[in-house]
Amino acid sequence: MSRTAAVIIGAGPYGLSLSAHLAARGIKHRIFGRPMQFWDRIADAGGERYLKSYCFGTNISAPNSGYSFAEYSKPRDLETFEPCSMAQFAAYGHWFQQHNVPWVEPVEVELVDRNEGEFDITLANGQRFGASNVVIATGLAGFAYVPEEVAALPSAVATHTGEVTRFDVFKGLDIAVIGAGQSALEAAALLREAGARPQLLVREDSVLWQTRVSLKRSFWRRLRSPISGLGTGPKAWLLTNFPGAMHPMPAKWRIDFVKKHLPAEGAWWLRDRVENKIPIHFGVTVAKTLENNARVLLELRHKDGSRSQLVVDHIIAGSGYDVNVDRLEFLGAKVRSAIERLERAPRLNASFGTSVPGLYFIGPASAMSFGPLFRFVVGAEYSVRVLAAHLAKRTSLAR
Repeated sequence: MSRTAAVIIGAGPYGLSLSAHLAARGIKHRIFGRPMQFWDRIADAGGERYLKSYCFGTNISAPNSGYSFAEYSKPRDLETFEPCSMAQFAAYGHWFQQHNVPWVEPVEVELVDRNEGEFDITLANGQRFGASNVVIATGLAGFAYVPEEVAALPSAVATHTGEVTRFDVFKGLDIAVIGAGQSALEAAALLREAGARPQLLVREDSVLWQTRVSLKRSFWRRLRSPISGLGTGPKAWLLTNFPGAMHPMPAKWRIDFVKKHLPAEGAWWLRDRVENKIPIHFGVTVAKTLENNARVLLELRHKDGSRSQLVVDHIIAGSGYDVNVDRLEFLGAKVRSAIERLERAPRLNASFGTSVPGLYFIGPASAMSFGPLFRFVVGAEYSVRVLAAHLAKRTSLAR
């Protein structure tokens, strides 16, 4: 059976970044997955969809200059600050891959097992080989969270926002959208624009909206609220410029911070597409759901204790993501059970390694160990430089 030094599972921004850096260091490796698959699906669902982050904070990391998002966008007369479209970012990812990581193998990894200190890899096409190191860079794929009251419904009447493949298939239908974050608000706007009749169900008493930030600001304004890859303000600036600082902090404090940082809110450019255009039910939660004649009856619980009912054709949950190692079915049962956790996420050391020697996570799955920066593409630069240097040392010692 053949073997390689490292395997990267996932060909999104983090996986592509790491592969480019490993190649620059001469580390033999293979990378699997369909390039930018998650982002392509979002862009292909239709409608005007944009990144919530700044363009300059959404770079795929390359060992050489010339491959930032802005350097791709500027000569094509595309937006270089905000808002940048999802389609633009997906196209940038494919351009980056073609120039820096042409060796991506668009095959799914079916099984990662461990045998005598090495990993046994089985691909969907039946090929098997060994690897000394495995890096999981699958992003948010497979981690969509749906509330228990909705999860029991069949997919024909209930969908997570990240799993919508086309918004125009809901034309003429009554849709309940759950949530008050960007994904829920954007889904509601896109549904309305596609000819559906959405209603928003919001737990809070109001929707939070970001304000537009101008690049032309006074010196004191820039000093009080600096712009960084994670947003504006001193906290975002510190998290962006000191990316490894949260890892050595107490786990309980860090986990609480990750959960509370960046509350549910909508981008400024989305506000006019939602307010006064889409009915919003504030202060409600879904207490129970019941499928009835291809429609869904929702029992809503209000803050004052009262209840009401709503009947729709479909529910779309904008309820975020929950990183859970047990949902990674391609990991063998013994490998999964050996991974120490921070709640349901992997506990990672300073080199992004798990308790299983040679097994690493980068991307959103690393946020519980490293902080909220790593829920976003902006965290790729630090992650891949640290991990590439670690793997270079590890592979040289193994020779």
